[in-house]
Amino acid sequence: MAEALARGLGGGRVEAFSAGLTPTGWISRDTVTALGELGYEPGGLRSKGLGDVPVSEMDVVVSLIGPEGLTFIPRNIGARLESWRIPDPFGEDPEVFVTVARRLERRIRQLLADVL
Repeated sequence: MAEALARGLGGGRVEAFSAGLTPTGWISRDTVTALGELGYEPGGLRSKGLGDVPVSEMDVVVSLIGPEGLTFIPRNIGARLESWRIPDPFGEDPEVFVTVARRLERRIRQLLADVL
């Protein structure tokens, strides 16, 4: 969800990747629906682990599970590290996905305004 939001909000100015510590291997239908409801293109999303994305080349790395998520990121990559606590809506009702997407949208908008 965060990847699609960052791509959409970045308007071609950012390359965004999303990865998890325990990827499921698929994107939930509720994620796709929530993104569409907010006007974002979910195309191209796939479930990825940290080893599937170029972490060492990133300018900004955001953990959505708080500071403990950053312990998996090498400190010597030179990236700006952000720690947010945004709940994973997996297994929740569809409206929770929209609520989480809106929360992510606000935070990503703020971050992009700061770094671009």
